[in-house]
Amino acid sequence: MVAGQLPLLLIGSIALLALLIGFWQRHISRKLGLELDELRQQLLETVSMREQRTSFSNSLDRVEREQKTVEVPQSSAEKYRYVAALANQGVDAKEIAAALQMAPIEVEQLLQLAQLKRPVES
Repeated sequence: MVAGQLPLLLIGSIALLALLIGFWQRHISRKLGLELDELRQQLLETVSMREQRTSFSNSLDRVEREQKTVEVPQSSAEKYRYVAALANQGVDAKEIAAALQMAPIEVEQLLQLAQLKRPVES
């Protein structure tokens, strides 16, 4: 009697083992799918950030080229006019010095001259 049930028991055990292996493979497959989706998302974010950096870098390069094309005043009268105009727009001495490629002390002196000139004009 036991000998007749042995093949059925063996077949049932193999079927159960196959079923368990199938569930395990499905679990692993889902887990790997989720990891793959996460990696794809990270890749998209990385590519997006790289494009933003490239765009920013290109914009920065363009601004630097434009700033280099700004004429630097050569004569004292030109410097005085540029400094006075920028000061009237609310630009401080350090920014004026950087924009006009001048020493900050020179800009401050020109600003003092511009302030002295104002009461005389009034």
